[in-house]
Amino acid sequence: MIKLKKIIAHLNVNAYNTVEETLIKNKADNFLFLLQSYRNDVKDLDIIKKLDLTSNSFYVLKTRLYDKIQSHLSGDIYLNREELLKKLQQISAMCLNEPREVATAFLQKLEEDLLEYDMHNELLIVYSALKKINLYSDKYFHYSQLFNKHIAFSLSLEKSEEILGQFNRVLGQYDFSRNEKLLETLLFLRKEIYDHYSLNPSRQIEIIKNLIDIQLCIFCNTELNKELNVEGLLNQTLKILDELPETSAHKTWMPVLDHLFFEYFFKIGNTKSALVYFTKVNSNLTLLLCTNISHTNSFLISKVLFLQELNRTEELMLVKTGDLIFDNSDSHTTVLLGIYDFMITYYAKNYKEAAGRLNKILNENSFKEYFHINLEVKLALAYVYILMKEYELANSILKGVYRKIKTEALLNYNHVLDLIKVFEADIKLEGKKVTDKQKDHFILFLARNKNDYKLLKYLLVELNKRYT
Repeated sequence: MIKLKKIIAHLNVNAYNTVEETLIKNKADNFLFLLQSYRNDVKDLDIIKKLDLTSNSFYVLKTRLYDKIQSHLSGDIYLNREELLKKLQQISAMCLNEPREVATAFLQKLEEDLLEYDMHNELLIVYSALKKINLYSDKYFHYSQLFNKHIAFSLSLEKSEEILGQFNRVLGQYDFSRNEKLLETLLFLRKEIYDHYSLNPSRQIEIIKNLIDIQLCIFCNTELNKELNVEGLLNQTLKILDELPETSAHKTWMPVLDHLFFEYFFKIGNTKSALVYFTKVNSNLTLLLCTNISHTNSFLISKVLFLQELNRTEELMLVKTGDLIFDNSDSHTTVLLGIYDFMITYYAKNYKEAAGRLNKILNENSFKEYFHINLEVKLALAYVYILMKEYELANSILKGVYRKIKTEALLNYNHVLDLIKVFEADIKLEGKKVTDKQKDHFILFLARNKNDYKLLKYLLVELNKRYT
């Protein structure tokens, strides 16, 4: 390993002293002797004789010392993204100011570490440098090919993240509309991400693939719920994220996974496990900025439902919605925040303000293509008007909803007609004692109010108290 001798001879004083001090500290006497001997231009035969080594043992000793020097030059990419960026910024100066052997050792160690974690964007910088310093070498073509390969990988990852963003945007649209065509679009985007993963089975794309599958199972009703093991996918994704170095950009996706763990355990009724993740997620004020990665805004409604289940609805007042950071252009999140705000004022028994929050949602958003959410907000508003004894306003809303369902034959919302009968009886009786007939209609509503067309999840506890 002739290049080891050259590398040690050309190490700058600071680098050499650091390696030497490390070896002294670790009492690595043989490595230290080899390092000092090569620095002083001692011949191999003299070193072998002094250390009493065989040829094979001497080769192993040199190889391991070379690895140690490489590690010192490149640092530990696992620990700190800031340190990694510093190393990447050093590449140009290293290539122009250090002997080729030192620069190559530095770059090859970086390459090895980055390959382990599929860090394609960073690898592009490394391969670009390796191409340049091997311009007159027969390795130039090899590194050019690797550079091109990782451009393809990088583009594939970028496209995969773009597909994930589209998936979450469509998922929000589906949440508000329950349009079957949008569900088909979600399944098509799933197929696209599987195609990318088959071409580039990197960890990052596997994370994206898993996030799409998990969300389809948690937030949609498809055949995938029977085919996929959601908890297994969650744990597999957690394992991948845990293995990624702190320097990986995808490490910042961990709060998204915490949220999905919460949604999954809450959905299957595992309150104890859900509570563990609820505590993590509830303290995260920036979770709503992650809606390009996952359906994190669903936490706003799930939080209300979970606190209702725990009889801890007073905790809704502890986190001010003004403290939550979100994208104002994200209308899906904005509307869900409005509903969340409505529930806070409802539990504070400030019904006038609660009605104002719902009216604001209706006035500031166009729900032309989103009948499901439009219907939900109007039914909630009608109920609040009944509590306020604003019967004319409630009646006007209910007549409009009834007319829409009947004239357009919206069969998926026939259960709403049962709830309208419950509310209309309240209006007619002006809030007097609930009748048996009202209770019957409400029970029928509950029986039909399920699956994709379920409405008013966050108000069902309160409606049950009133009508059963």
